[in-house]
Amino acid sequence: MNNTKWNEIFRAFYYDNELIKDAPLISWRTKDTETGCLSNWDGTWTHFGCEPRDWDKIEYLQIQLTPENKTYVMECLKRIHVPGTVENGVATVYGYRTDVDYI
Repeated sequence: MNNTKWNEIFRAFYYDNELIKDAPLISWRTKDTETGCLSNWDGTWTHFGCEPRDWDKIEYLQIQLTPENKTYVMECLKRIHVPGTVENGVATVYGYRTDVDYI
């Protein structure tokens, strides 16, 4: 996935999650392509999008879906049109997989 898409994801969730009072928490984590490390869940989107960001090292981004945030998260991901899956209350956005549908 290109840098523009990753930046769109960051902007969509940072502005609502960080700047709007009473916005629902949108927690995320990533898996690193080089180390295989799966980060801890984090609700602070500045940690995701602070520059410089090595977008090419993200194997995937997972976003926890809750009753409070699910509609918003899914609308954003569909608008941005990213490759991914939704299973067990988690949306997974893939950086490099091409064998999955787009959300």
